[in-house]
Amino acid sequence: MKKFIYLGIILLLGYFFINSIYQELNRDKTPGKAKRIECQKELTTFEKAFDIQEIHFLQKFIESGNIKISSDIEKSVHSKSTLFEYISLEETDLLFNRELSLYQKNSILQKDDYKLYYYIYENDKNDPGKTNKKSKNYAGYVVLEVKNDKNRIIYKVQIDFMNEKGLDIHKSIHCIIKSLMTF
Repeated sequence: MKKFIYLGIILLLGYFFINSIYQELNRDKTPGKAKRIECQKELTTFEKAFDIQEIHFLQKFIESGNIKISSDIEKSVHSKSTLFEYISLEETDLLFNRELSLYQKNSILQKDDYKLYYYIYENDKNDPGKTNKKSKNYAGYVVLEVKNDKNRIIYKVQIDFMNEKGLDIHKSIHCIIKSLMTF
């Protein structure tokens, strides 16, 4: 009888040991990589919240329809920049505003307490600082940074896109807004 108890304990400990090794080997080792919602599982996403209460207040602010954005682009320097021959900042602003409007419930004028700033980065594949192959796989990424009235960042998210002509930027923008509104 004691042999069966010892055998059961050894098997149980072995199971936990092997399971912990399996979990460690299959864990995503990229810090900050998010997979909270479905679109984040499909697109490489890095997300960081700095003040959850302010994010929830911001969500209500967006629902009021009184939000302004600013945007910018960062073209590749070491490679020939081609992305912005196919898509313009004005087009992405329209996409961004369209996604925000999906969450608008009413229109109440309020003072601007938050700054939504996003930029589109074109991956510079010939950058000498890029040493691994993974960093050259994507075409670029979209970053959203939200600051409060004290100019402190309360939320930041970055989502990659793969198409060299930016045909999938709309997916990244959709996921960025969804990530913000579901936090």
